[in-house]
Amino acid sequence: MAAFWRSASFMLMGNKHFTKHGYARASKSFDNSCMERSLAGRVCIVTGANSGLGFTCSQELARRGATLYMVCRNEERGRQALEKVRADSGNSNVHLAVCDVSSLASVASFAADWLASSRPCHLLVNNAGVLLSERLTTPEGYEQSFATNALGTAALTQRLMPALLAGAPSRVIIVSSGGMYTETLRLDDLQHASLQPWNGSAAYSRDKRRQLAMTEHLAATMAGQGVGFYSMHPGWADTEGVRSSIPGFHKAFQDKLRDTQQGADTILWLALEDEAKLQLGAFYLDRSPQAKHLTLGGTHYSPQQAAQLWEQLMAMAGLPGQPGAAAAAAGAPQ
Repeated sequence: MAAFWRSASFMLMGNKHFTKHGYARASKSFDNSCMERSLAGRVCIVTGANSGLGFTCSQELARRGATLYMVCRNEERGRQALEKVRADSGNSNVHLAVCDVSSLASVASFAADWLASSRPCHLLVNNAGVLLSERLTTPEGYEQSFATNALGTAALTQRLMPALLAGAPSRVIIVSSGGMYTETLRLDDLQHASLQPWNGSAAYSRDKRRQLAMTEHLAATMAGQGVGFYSMHPGWADTEGVRSSIPGFHKAFQDKLRDTQQGADTILWLALEDEAKLQLGAFYLDRSPQAKHLTLGGTHYSPQQAAQLWEQLMAMAGLPGQPGAAAAAAGAPQ
């Protein structure tokens, strides 16, 4: 009954707030004074950067002069995206990094190379994500949606913590989803074994709920160390991932979907706005912090449960559980 209530409430909320019409209403009150700030001298990383929101975000960061690293799984597609971003922005200081976020080994290699270069990181946008129509397993033995959306995202953030601390004040933005409203924080079934038959949307939404819990935990444990953590919902955007992963949803709502510029707007705003005007650990939609749970949704969890999730993810990744205290160890491949 609770699950039905959450799904129905989510669709009602989505129709009102997550569409391009919701964006149009919200944007009437936007303060754009920060949006053309220069990012010259700021080193930024965007994962899942070759298409969709990640590509649009990369274009906008590059246009503002950032030193940008586009993290892509596929080198050929990544190279094509890189050249387009360079051409569109006129910024030659844009680079490609090939890394599969679903692979702990790939994440460890990328992070080790980064730390060896002594480059700081001023902005990490954890955008890479997948919604799968069938259960797939990575070569390392993890369910692939969990490996990408939760485990890999957590491992990358932890391994880059020394660079984020070196770049302080720095920010980590996790691109989550409103789908998380439909799911509780599951700690007993991280790899979705209970989803029989497979339900890719449920798996995706569970992992997006975990991303919020991770953001809250990191914001609390890293408070005062110069690294800000935020999560956001882009709204219902018309991306390649939506078209291929949930074609039925895309067909039903295609006339209401946001374009990628509207979907990426809050990512860029979170990267540019004054730190004092942002709420650490908050979940944003259209530049405003949002409630993280539906009324009567039954999805609340404690800070201790969020900490337990982080500890489980770090144990699976072979990394220290405390994000700040043992940050230097995060650069060494396991």
